[in-house]
Amino acid sequence: MEHKRKISSRILTAALIAAMALSVPVAASAAGATQANKQVPSGIKVVLNDVQFQPKSAPFLENGVLYMPLRDTGELLGTIVFWNSTTKVITMTYPNQFVKLNYGSTQATVNGKAVQLTAQLRLVDGRMYVPLRFFSEAIGAGVEWSPSKSTVNITKSNDFVKYETGSTCWLNHKTGDLYYAYPYEQPPVPIGKIELDHPLQGNVSIDTMSVNSGARIITVVDNFGEPHVNYDVYSVLLVNKKIVTQKKASYFQRYDGNVRNYQTLDSKAEKWIEHLLMTDGKILSVYNDQGQLVQEYDLPKLAGQDDIYTIEGIGDDYLLVRPNKTGLLTLIDLNDHSVVVLCDKLLTGQELDYAHNNDVPYRGDDLRYHSESTDGDLIYFTHYSPFDGKHHLLTYHRKSAN
Repeated sequence: MEHKRKISSRILTAALIAAMALSVPVAASAAGATQANKQVPSGIKVVLNDVQFQPKSAPFLENGVLYMPLRDTGELLGTIVFWNSTTKVITMTYPNQFVKLNYGSTQATVNGKAVQLTAQLRLVDGRMYVPLRFFSEAIGAGVEWSPSKSTVNITKSNDFVKYETGSTCWLNHKTGDLYYAYPYEQPPVPIGKIELDHPLQGNVSIDTMSVNSGARIITVVDNFGEPHVNYDVYSVLLVNKKIVTQKKASYFQRYDGNVRNYQTLDSKAEKWIEHLLMTDGKILSVYNDQGQLVQEYDLPKLAGQDDIYTIEGIGDDYLLVRPNKTGLLTLIDLNDHSVVVLCDKLLTGQELDYAHNNDVPYRGDDLRYHSESTDGDLIYFTHYSPFDGKHHLLTYHRKSAN
C-alpha cells in the first residue's frame, strides 16, 4: 500500500469564553445620523469581568442605544455571529441559545420565541452594528452603565471554551459538557461529556479533525502548572455527532501533538482507506472511519521503555513515537519489532550531543516527520539546529540501516 498523511499541527490556542452587551440610558440622545456617530469617537469603554475589551471599531450611541460592531460583539461574547448578506439575517449561536434577527425588523427570535426589540440593526460603512443590551440579555450577561466614566461593565461566567473553523465546538471547562454546531451558524447541539479528572485549570485549547465519513476527533489540551509544564490531553471520537470513545494522556514539559489520522491506498479497490488514531500515552488505538476499533499497539512494550508516548508518524509497518522522558524520536519497525532512536542515526557531533543532553526548554531532539517514499523505504525528517538556526531535511534509509 501507498500512504499519504494528514498530520495534525500543534493545537491552536483558544481563549476562555466571555460575554457581553447592552443599550444604556444617556443624559442626552445622540444627535445626528448613524454615520456621524460613527465618525466621532465615543470615548466609551467596554470592560468585561474587570478586563477592558478593545473593539476593532469604537461603539457609538444613537437615541440612547449603545451599538457595537457585530464581529466585535461575537468575539467578546464568545458566541458565533453570522450575517447573511443575501437574506439580510443575523444569527447568534451559543450553547442553549439561538438568536435570529432580520435587518430592518424590530422583532427577533430567541430559541424560537418572538422578542420585541427597542432598536434596529445599523449598517455603517458596510459594517453591521448591533444593540448590545439585546445580545447581552440573550446569553445572560450582567451589565452596569457608569455615566460619569462612560464605561460599560459586563459580567459573565467564563464556563465555555470555543473552537471555530467551519464547525464550532464549545466545551464547558468545569463540567466537560460538549456542544457542536455544523455549519457553524447552526444551533449548537449537546453531543456528550468529556470525562475530566478536574475542571480545566490552565491555558485551554481545542482542535478538531474530521474524515470523509463525518467521523471526527476533538482534542482538548489543558496546559497548566508554573511555568506551564503540564499537559493534560483529552481526545474524543465522534460518530454521527455522538461521543463513541475517549482517551486521556498526560505529558510533562513537552507535548508535540499526536497524529490523529492517516490514509492507506488500497490499490486493488483503488480507494483511500481512512484511519483515526487515539492514545492514552501507552496504548495506540486505531479506528476505521465508522469509529470501530481495528488495531491496538502497546507502545511501552514495543519501544522497550515504560513511558508516556506521543504518536508522530505511522505507516503500514512502522510507528514513529516520542517517549516523554527522553524526548528522542523513535522508529518502531512492526515487521521485526526493531527499535531505532533516530537521532543516533541522523545526527552527529554537537547536534547529537545536544539531543541527548540538553534539557532546555525540554529534553530531546528537534526531529520532525516530513514524508516518506512510495515504497516506504525512505523516511524524510526535518531537523532544527540550535547552532545555525536553520531547518535541515534528513533522510533515513530503512533497508540499508538493517
